[in-house]
Amino acid sequence: MKKTSLFLFLVSFFLLTACENSVAPDCSQESVNRHAFAYLKEWYLWYEHLPVVDPAGFESLDKMIAAVKYREGDKLIDRFSYSVKKTEHDDYYAGKRYGMGMSMMRDENSRVFISLVYPESPAGVAGLKRGQQILALNGVTVEELDENGTYNKEHRGEAGFEEKTDWNNVYNAENKGEAVVFKVLEEGEELETTVILDDYIGKSVLAYKVLENDGVKTGYLHFKSFINSSEDELNEVFAHFKEENIEQLVLDLRYNGGGLVKIAHQLVNLIVGEKAKGEDVIKLLYNNKHPEQNTSYKGNVLKNSLSGMEKVAVIVSSGTASASEMVINSITPYVKEVALIGETTYGKPVGMNSRDICDQTIVPITFKYANSQDYGDFFLGMEADCSAEDDFKHDFGDEREGELAVSLYRLSSGKCPSDAAVKSLQKRRPIEELIPLELKGMGKIDYSF
Repeated sequence: MKKTSLFLFLVSFFLLTACENSVAPDCSQESVNRHAFAYLKEWYLWYEHLPVVDPAGFESLDKMIAAVKYREGDKLIDRFSYSVKKTEHDDYYAGKRYGMGMSMMRDENSRVFISLVYPESPAGVAGLKRGQQILALNGVTVEELDENGTYNKEHRGEAGFEEKTDWNNVYNAENKGEAVVFKVLEEGEELETTVILDDYIGKSVLAYKVLENDGVKTGYLHFKSFINSSEDELNEVFAHFKEENIEQLVLDLRYNGGGLVKIAHQLVNLIVGEKAKGEDVIKLLYNNKHPEQNTSYKGNVLKNSLSGMEKVAVIVSSGTASASEMVINSITPYVKEVALIGETTYGKPVGMNSRDICDQTIVPITFKYANSQDYGDFFLGMEADCSAEDDFKHDFGDEREGELAVSLYRLSSGKCPSDAAVKSLQKRRPIEELIPLELKGMGKIDYSF
């Protein structure tokens, strides 16, 4: 392409994208892509690194976002931005789900266990719970499902092939109202129950209780997601904790990938209460096109806020991200000891503002965040103080569950069990040595960003 032609193309391209925010999309994919790219140019945290592309050249919004996300050479820095159907985005934050309402994991011997059940979901109503071993589905054993799956994969396409019953066809997940018979093993006893696939509301609080830990009343909370319904759920939990006068807290965020900042703010205030009153417990900073959007969330004493909390153990995993990390980061200046139990968290000290465009929603990174001490330096994740593995053979809140047991030991003794490595003593390299120049300033916020 001649230089003159390239210049004219660039001029036309930038004029076109600059106008997208003021013109309603016609809902063609081309128009949706153009409006999304215009939004990125205005609000994306790393807008200066957006490549020159023609949005109309991508067949989907997903593919366009994947092509323009911030990279440093071959390294993807923006691991977070995405797009989704508007209905799916809205349903997630409303807690609307469909299916069984449970998840499963395998142990080292390939046995299958239930690892999570949403209260009041079809699985929960049927009496299934975390820690139960699944023996069979619809009369077909786990071993048979595994063997048949291998057979189907190896012989599919051969003349005379007849598909056997495996994990993919033992029931029809798309058939609302379908009955699935489970045979499970719990504490040595075989049980059978039927789950009916249906719509349900996914709770954010999966379990909570008050435990006696070496004579100290200790609250335990498994918190799954930061969604709209979380506000009332958290108020109920902390009202109970306050009534019981708990002195310590185990906050289980092992499966919590984040969500709404307003719920993170609420949870911080419920935990630290008076200690952070009036302080900027959460700070959001936008790109230099929109400094007027920079926001501070103040510490406040809520009706059910705890008081004098000196020790908090947080159960974390590589799936602990975003708003979960925000809560950990924000309570740290106000709690004498915040001990992380499990493994290194995901590392997402940035957040999103979504935008609906016709029937699609773009969810790009638009701000970074920090605590009252201007700290937000964990793109590589937060390291655990005591290592521990997810023990899905025991239910949440069961003191025999591995990560809860380590948490309780840490709270009572101030140290890790002998078989849990103390990672907090390992020296970390400065973040500036490990991340690109453009991400520096996360330790102490660079207000000129």
